[in-house]
Amino acid sequence: MVCGFLIHSLSPGPCRVLFSSTFVHEALPDGLTIHDERASKKLQLLQVAQRVQSEYSFRYVAAGSSSGGTQELSGLLSTEEILSHMKAGVFRLSPGNPFQVERVVLWKGSTNCGFALICERDENRVVAENILNLIIRNLQEYCQIILQPSEAILKADKVTTILHHFLPEGQLLFMNNRFLRHVEKELEQVMNAK
Repeated sequence: MVCGFLIHSLSPGPCRVLFSSTFVHEALPDGLTIHDERASKKLQLLQVAQRVQSEYSFRYVAAGSSSGGTQELSGLLSTEEILSHMKAGVFRLSPGNPFQVERVVLWKGSTNCGFALICERDENRVVAENILNLIIRNLQEYCQIILQPSEAILKADKVTTILHHFLPEGQLLFMNNRFLRHVEKELEQVMNAK
């Protein structure tokens, strides 16, 4: 089960969550109002985004990458080439930091745009990584999010539609080629109607 999905900034400086969707709701201590619950959830997701930003920055510096990330990616022709140049990682969140139970975060990022799946500890990470790649590929195809992260805010309805097709209610689906073609065809019809 996937607990949440994030799109956030990666550039040095304050981290901004541009889009988030949660699928699992944790029980919070008694006495919290709805406002407190929302604020708590936003803070938890921001902490995950900041950790991804930190991991991405470390990998970026360790690899000795040049500072022209956006220019490098804009010169690439296809979505597949852009995806192949993205940095990726996995890390574990211990109980209480920031969620009540242990979680695993799979992430991918490039230039100023990061994507993260927050998963249950025992979730199949290979399937999760494949689904994350499918989501990013379709977000790039329909929204051009990697080079223009603000599109996550402006096209939140399209982002939600893509998530619904590849991650229904937070469930990771094993997709063979035939089923994947069916889902992509269905998504294309829905996107063309928007």
